[in-house]
Parts: sequence; structure tokens; C-alpha cells
Amino acid sequence: AAPAAAAATAGSGGLSAAAAIAAFWSQVVETQKTQTRREATLPIEATADAALVLEYMNSCADLCRSDACSVTLPATEQATADAAIRVVVEPTAASSLEPPPSPAREAAASTTREAALEQMMTWFTGALMACEIGDIDADADDAATDDETFVALGRSLLHTKSSEVTFAPTVQEMHADLWRLVAESDYLLDGSGGAALFVAPAFTNFEIFDDFSLLVRSGLRYLVSPKIEVHVYHPLARSERLRAPMPTVHIYLDNEDLFADGDGTLASLLGSM
Repeated sequence: AAPAAAAATAGSGGLSAAAAIAAFWSQVVETQKTQTRREATLPIEATADAALVLEYMNSCADLCRSDACSVTLPATEQATADAAIRVVVEPTAASSLEPPPSPAREAAASTTREAALEQMMTWFTGALMACEIGDIDADADDAATDDETFVALGRSLLHTKSSEVTFAPTVQEMHADLWRLVAESDYLLDGSGGAALFVAPAFTNFEIFDDFSLLVRSGLRYLVSPKIEVHVYHPLARSERLRAPMPTVHIYLDNEDLFADGDGTLASLLGSM
């Protein structure tokens, strides 16, 4: 069945792009779990571009084909004419939902939601403190970069309005959980601004996580807003500054009205902390 957020939106005349993608992944996950054929017609709201939504679903379907699942989608002309996308998902072979055991995954599974969020917030605080803001002895370019990093990270943290910690066992369920979070975050969809934090403690495979985040980033920018910032962190990230204790995706849409009493500068941010 479609996620609750998607169902609620459908009653108002159609699904937002984010809710449609969440519903798509929900169909895939249910097919994986039950090994039965599923189909659903997803009405797309007038403000969303059905052709773009379908294009992204086709990219997602490519991922499914390599994991014992076949997805059939309509032609672009049909989806545009109907303002709806019919999704048919069929199992192509029995597949194990559970990945091979590993010490890292077992340790992650014992982490609670609260502990995962606490670890990430502690790490974010340390990352902010590591920015050498206002360092008069630093190279001008380096000092400016540190100041900008501090402001950008600080703004996104101050305006984080919702979060999701998922222990889903498959990449498909990770996609479903993330898009459900986005579909339920009205401030991302209506442009008012704010941030959503997605933490996946068990997503320990960095290469797969990297592919996951690239697909998510393209979907968010094309379907939700080109202004959305997607910051990705992982314990095995190549860059030290992105090496966080938990695999995390931080989704942020800035809006000047988020700082009603400031101007978005470093001084303004410091004054509000």
C-alpha cells in the first residue's frame, strides 16, 4: 500500500512528486517482502511534472531489475495525458532481504534511534567547533571558506525540523523511508524552508550508500526544488570532513525568511546561537 502521507495527498487531487516516489518504492518493497505482483495507479498533482516523475521512476526501476524485481511503467505520453503513472511490480526470482551479517551491521542494529541522533548532533557540534572562524592568521581564502562552512552548517542545523532513523534491511526500503520523510516535510515542498535529517546506522557499505545518495540528490533537485542542498556523511567517506559516525543524508532548503531577525551573515548566525 502507499505510505500514509501519499494517501493523504492523493485525496486532495493528486500526489506531490515526493509522495509519488515514496509510493513507488512502497510498491517495490511490498513486492520484495511478499514475492507477489503488485500494481498501483499514482495520480500526479497538477503542479508536478508527470514526465519528470516518470523519468526518475525509470531510473529507480533500473536499480530494481538487478535485485529480483521487475517494474513496468507507462510511456511518457500516456503518463502526461493521464496525469497519472501506473506502476506494476513483479518478482522475478526469490531474493533474500537480509544482507550478509557483518560486525558493523550488528553493532548498528543495537543502536537506538535516540542514540543515533545524539551521536550525529554531537558530531555536528564538533564539526562546527572545528571551523576556525575569524582566524586573522589564516590565509584569506581559507578563512573565508571556514566562515562560509560554519554559516552553512549552522543554518541547516538550526532549521532542522524533522528526522528519520531507519534500520531498513534493503536499499529499496531505505529509498522508501527517505522519500516518505520528504513527502511528510511540507516545508521542503512548499518552499518555506528547513531541513530534514535522515540517519541510517546500518547502511555500512559506502559504495552502495554513495550510489544511493547520488540517486536521491538528483531526484530531490529535479522533482522537489533545484535549490535543495543535500549533504551526505558516512564513516568511510573519502573526505575527512564528511566522515561522520553514522551514514546520514541532511536535506536542506534555505529561505531568507528563516532568519526573520538576521541577514544570514556570520555575525547574524552567531547572535542567534
